Amino acid sequence: MFGIIRLYTYEKQHGQTIAEVSRNEFQEILKQHDGFVNYHFIDSGDGEGASMAIFTSKEAAEASTFLAGGFVHERLADLLPNPPRVIEGEV
Repeated sequence: MFGIIRLYTYEKQHGQTIAEVSRNEFQEILKQHDGFVNYHFIDSGDGEGASMAIFTSKEAAEASTFLAGGFVHERLADLLPNPPRVIEGEV
């Protein structure tokens, strides 16, 4: 198993919207991705959030990075202007 955590910063008032869009839309995209196991998004309420995704392999996790980048660009670019800090590794 391999995991990716993406740490985001954003304006505090956008946290709930980002979390809902991530959970409702991006998670559905990931469910169709080979090697997907699980996904969660956490909104701290203070302008920070994190997505956590688990995959069966490093290759599947790395492929999801392109999905995430495209999704953010299409759906959340105005709310997430800065790229996330990414932490990844074996679970």
